[in-house]
Amino acid sequence: MRLHTLIVIMVAFSLNAAKAQLFTVFGHDVGFIYIGPKVGMNLSKFSQWSYSDYTVKNRLGYQFGMVGEFGFTNRFSVQTELNFISKGTKGEYGGTEETKRMPAIQIPVLAKYAFSFLGLRKVYANGGFYSTTRIGSGKLVYQGQGGFVYDDYHWTRFDWGLSFGCGAEYPTKDGIWGLDLRYDLGFVDIYHQMDENTKSRFRSLQVSATYKFDMVDIYFKYFRKNKPDEGSSGSTGGKWKKGLKVENRD
Repeated sequence: MRLHTLIVIMVAFSLNAAKAQLFTVFGHDVGFIYIGPKVGMNLSKFSQWSYSDYTVKNRLGYQFGMVGEFGFTNRFSVQTELNFISKGTKGEYGGTEETKRMPAIQIPVLAKYAFSFLGLRKVYANGGFYSTTRIGSGKLVYQGQGGFVYDDYHWTRFDWGLSFGCGAEYPTKDGIWGLDLRYDLGFVDIYHQMDENTKSRFRSLQVSATYKFDMVDIYFKYFRKNKPDEGSSGSTGGKWKKGLKVENRD
């Protein structure tokens, strides 16, 4: 219940922020805000495992959430997200396969630089950091024992690390389609074992698709459509305020 409330608050705050994010530089509006859904998958595993007979493998997990991008120019922006993500690892020991999985909320904060490349209108590179908070208990699944599932309390509550990647976006009339490729480099010993020499830091490769709505254009289209600009003499006089458009940011 608290998670649902948090999402509603973030969306409402973002919608209100669209009204205040714009500012004027030499008579020109600067800044934009994009908000939209995200869905994808990730391959994750532990970086190190000291047991010689234990083989670490990648585990396929899901992720979905919301993306918010706050732009300063058409090239530089800052992007943050609220993602529900399932990380973990797979392994094999003595002929028995097991899967460790950890559901979590992950919030990255990334600096983003966009440019044109090979005829693509908008390609970008990004980098920053992320923080992860485990929700509920982790699970341990033994494939060799009928697929038995156990609560796994070896997980720590919090994780953080660096995140960097690249992607491409395709602007449309009402928003932007995006394809994102990202790599997470965890710094926390996320899975505590009795062996203190074992370090279980996450390494995760993520692929996701996004669709982001242009909140500035939506604001001017629906909320300022019939409002004259300040200083005008009324609906029949003065200048009408014009919203930022995607094509004006090139």
